[in-house]
Amino acid sequence: MRFRLTLTPVRDRQQLLFNYQYPLQAWIYRLLNDANEEYASFLHEKGYQVPASNKHFKHFTFSSLIIPKIDRPKSGDKAMTLRSQEIGLVISFYIEKAAEDFIIGLFQNQQLSLYNREFRADFRVERVESIAVNVPSGHINALRLRTLSPMVIAEKVANMDQYLVPDDAKFGAFLAQNIVDKYLSVQNGTGLQMDAPTALRLLKYRLFPDQNIKQRKMLIKEGKDNKQTKVVGYHNFEFELSGPSQILEVALHSGIGKYSSTLGCGCVEVVEEVSPAGTIR
Repeated sequence: MRFRLTLTPVRDRQQLLFNYQYPLQAWIYRLLNDANEEYASFLHEKGYQVPASNKHFKHFTFSSLIIPKIDRPKSGDKAMTLRSQEIGLVISFYIEKAAEDFIIGLFQNQQLSLYNREFRADFRVERVESIAVNVPSGHINALRLRTLSPMVIAEKVANMDQYLVPDDAKFGAFLAQNIVDKYLSVQNGTGLQMDAPTALRLLKYRLFPDQNIKQRKMLIKEGKDNKQTKVVGYHNFEFELSGPSQILEVALHSGIGKYSSTLGCGCVEVVEEVSPAGTIR
């Protein structure tokens, strides 16, 4: 289930901190907690567990803010000056369609403040619209996808994350493992039942050539001593993902890669459906 929020800045030329993802996540959690404390507590404390594993997922993600116009940043700036009258935000949940009205009501007419010790930007939620995300049913589908937020794919080396660029030879394998883990955490005895090796064999990633891929560095718990964490993601690229439709649906709604719910990483949109042979339908 996916929604598009239209935000209106309450003042002209507000300064928005560059590292706004973590405060934005905190706002979403706060609204969830106010509306349904039990659901919010489940997500925060436990989430959906992968069988026979310590991995847990919250199964929601959000895009980077869609800002049509800002003043050109200067070297050393820590914030951007907003010049747009409307700003967009996409939020995606892997939950039952029956919860759609609950989610729309959750965000309608809310206020959003993104700030740190130096900068503050305030917004009103003017509109909330549901977005159809249709993955054609069938055994195998292929989708051309575009990033809406930075994607974080990492390999553990000496217990440290080594962030992979989208054209790294290992990127696709770690991406597929993350998606399959998320799928396994929500099977619950329904839908397509598939073991992890089979799912990994069927799920394929292909990066389209000649793209201006951009790196983005983000912070979790910015400014908090001994708790601040730096994360590196990549965005502004398109890729093909093919696999069973049920697994693709989880990827689209839950986000792809690490930090999907923490920083809104791995939020993607469908550009077009592609046949497994590679021709456009």
